[in-house]
Amino acid sequence: MEQEWIQDYSLKLDAAWQPLEIISTYKAFNMCYSGRAKIVSSSTIDGIEIPSVIVLHNYIRRFPFRLSCNRRNVFWRDSNQCQYCGNIFKFDDLTMDHVNPKSKGGDKSWENIVTSCRVCNSKKRDRTPKEANMPLIRKPHSPRVNLLDLNRNIPIQKDWKIFFKELK
Repeated sequence: MEQEWIQDYSLKLDAAWQPLEIISTYKAFNMCYSGRAKIVSSSTIDGIEIPSVIVLHNYIRRFPFRLSCNRRNVFWRDSNQCQYCGNIFKFDDLTMDHVNPKSKGGDKSWENIVTSCRVCNSKKRDRTPKEANMPLIRKPHSPRVNLLDLNRNIPIQKDWKIFFKELK
């Protein structure tokens, strides 16, 4: 008999059936086995129920999702587009630029970091966009993210889609 594919991830819901996080299938199995959650959706392999979606017995206080201000997330927010020339580049051809330069007290925050191509970053140097006569395409901001954004590298299972308004 051919072995079925075992999912690597499970969707964890709170008692109100709202998505909380995406966890390992192993952790989901243990939460159900220990009585902290119950299986909503699963597949069976060799007589063992493998959870795809679980729901907790208790309500959990949800905190807003936040992304750290790092290279990968800044490029994702800006869609790999240089915020000075507007061209789209591959990940390796981009840099992060401080709108208000570090030499002038600029910090590493969502409101002060933008995606820049190497040419524009060199041209701007340690000046503000106004001083360099290089206006920004979009003002930098902290992105609003959801659970799917936080886990954008994880494939979404079919049975998860009913729990996400973004996928309907």
